[in-house]
Amino acid sequence: MTTPHSTDSSPPPASRLSWGLDRLLGLAFCGVVLLNFVSAATRYLGGGAILGADEVQVYAVVWLVFIGAAIAAWRGTHLRMDVFSSRLHGRAARLRDLLEGLLALAACGAMAWVSWRFVRQIHEMAQRSDGAGIPMWIPHAAVFVGFALITLAAAYTLVKSLRAMLR
Repeated sequence: MTTPHSTDSSPPPASRLSWGLDRLLGLAFCGVVLLNFVSAATRYLGGGAILGADEVQVYAVVWLVFIGAAIAAWRGTHLRMDVFSSRLHGRAARLRDLLEGLLALAACGAMAWVSWRFVRQIHEMAQRSDGAGIPMWIPHAAVFVGFALITLAAAYTLVKSLRAMLR
């Protein structure tokens, strides 16, 4: 991090990566909106929509949601029910963080494993979408990638919590 008196004004690499991902996801979302607009315009003005545009939009949004969830997990800005636990301090708060990390690691790790197996099955069947002809393993892989990244974020948070408890 830079301080107000620091001469280095460049953000840390993780911040630059985060900034880049934000922009990339924003551009992807703009692309989805543009595709929706163009498809609607051609449908109403020219008589026919872009074939497969609806599928592409849905699959892109699924990817955006899962990558966005992973980013939120990494930043620690995901939703949590902390009405009571936010009042915990010291060792109790560190124990809560440890338990939360273990639960997230187990649940998201299990989801990543199950979704990976499903993606492999879909890939082996060589199934394609009806309109755009997209291989169906690609949209289903969003679930795997999202949960795998959330699992990595949970592991990182868990290691930080363990280090804090050992201090």
